[in-house]
Amino acid sequence: MDYETLTLLELKKLCKERGLKISGNKDDVVIRLMEYDEIASGPRTVTYQPAGLAGPIPSVQQQIIMPPQNNMYQTLGTFIILYALVRIGWSMLWTLNNDQMLGWLLSPVGFFIGMGLLVGGALIHQEYKNGIFLTMGVLVISGALSIGFHAETMDEMNPVTLVWGDTAMFMTSMMCSFSCLAIVGLPLLLGDGNMKPGWPPSLQRIFDATGGGNKKRQVGCENCDEKLNIPSNYSGTIQCPACKQNMKV
Repeated sequence: MDYETLTLLELKKLCKERGLKISGNKDDVVIRLMEYDEIASGPRTVTYQPAGLAGPIPSVQQQIIMPPQNNMYQTLGTFIILYALVRIGWSMLWTLNNDQMLGWLLSPVGFFIGMGLLVGGALIHQEYKNGIFLTMGVLVISGALSIGFHAETMDEMNPVTLVWGDTAMFMTSMMCSFSCLAIVGLPLLLGDGNMKPGWPPSLQRIFDATGGGNKKRQVGCENCDEKLNIPSNYSGTIQCPACKQNMKV
């Protein structure tokens, strides 16, 4: 079925008939219906009666195969969340005393670094690939600030660095930053390739509302060369409205 030609009201009516959520904009509802169609056309086990014997109509049982969760993503995401909470708490401590003016001014910066790591860790825990990219970006900014505001004495400590010392500790700070980047990037090298693209529905709705998620891409039908417009972040099975052929995108 070509869902793009239907109105939002018609799409939500289809969702209601199939027992799906009806919230969200048109792209959300289209993706939800496409995913439902993909599951509905999944693997089937068919049981037939022996040839020549009368019997009831053959039964059809639908099996939904869910990919197993990878513990590496959950473990990595949990550690990043715990580290983010440490960074947030460390930054909030500096708001209690403005005797060290630089530390007090940098406390919001450290706080937002912690929040970025918190969101990135949560996305990785839910197996979203964008969580890795977000976390690595925040770590690059955090590492640059840690090197730029490196404290040689404890009195010079600030919210964007967790170590202090002479030139030797400066090198230690750099190595810690690169080590964190390497650890976060491990799923890209050692993962099973099943990380989810895009963003969770809640974040996607925010991007849609700001005009960042309404992009379409065009694909050609493998059977009749019909041009189909689908949401740019959708992957799965679609049906060509012209020839009714199912294909994966």
